[in-house]
Amino acid sequence: MRTIFRKFAISYTQDEKSERRCFSSVAGHVGRLVCCAAMVAWAGCSGPDGPSHPDAVLIRTDQQTVTQTQFERAFEAARIAYSDNRSVDPQVIENARLRLLNQMTEEVIIDRRAHELGIVLDDTELEAAIQAIKKDYPEDEFEQMLLESAIPYSLWKDRLRVRLLMEKVVDRELVQPMNITAQDIESYYKAHEEDFAVKDGSAPEIDLKHHIVEQLRLEKVEAAYPQWMEGLRARYGVEINWELWQQAQRPDAGSTGQGRE
Repeated sequence: MRTIFRKFAISYTQDEKSERRCFSSVAGHVGRLVCCAAMVAWAGCSGPDGPSHPDAVLIRTDQQTVTQTQFERAFEAARIAYSDNRSVDPQVIENARLRLLNQMTEEVIIDRRAHELGIVLDDTELEAAIQAIKKDYPEDEFEQMLLESAIPYSLWKDRLRVRLLMEKVVDRELVQPMNITAQDIESYYKAHEEDFAVKDGSAPEIDLKHHIVEQLRLEKVEAAYPQWMEGLRARYGVEINWELWQQAQRPDAGSTGQGRE
């Protein structure tokens, strides 16, 4: 999927220093999830009180749905960013579709959790994040990068909003409750002492400790994320219509194969 959506991935990626800050506060799994190319505009999921969508439902929770049409629109929007005109291995496409399905499912779940916890992202927070990203680019270069990648600014902004909201949920649920002890730090240092001798030999002790704490936090959150996600899946009764999914993979699937050529 990184190959197919390369330009989207570049467009959603901050500089290395900013990316490191992002990954230090949430699981690397989630960082990749929300920075990835496939996280595109599929907004419009039915809420608990909204009218039923006429299209077949692909993903369902206790309060939200994602239709097959919404999925196909998201996938096609992501493929726009693929600038290489060479034919793509059908297996690569199939893998990309499955990854997007999993990503969209997890995004719905975390959005549902944010609603349950009362976690919101206000406009002030969003604007501050936008300005922090833009300041690392020369004037107009950021907008030009989006233009060259066929990404409308409004779409990028919407995806950033989702990304930041997801980070807040993971921070609340997994990062804040985490306890990193002095023994954890010492054990990690001993296990990676040779690496630190090369990379951080001249770094102050306080910087080295901070680096270890951040790395431990990242690893622990990554380890806890799958079980946490599975718990939320069960809590919200998440279902994927696999029969519909299989039909949509076949070009001759009929009316259920939206977006297929």
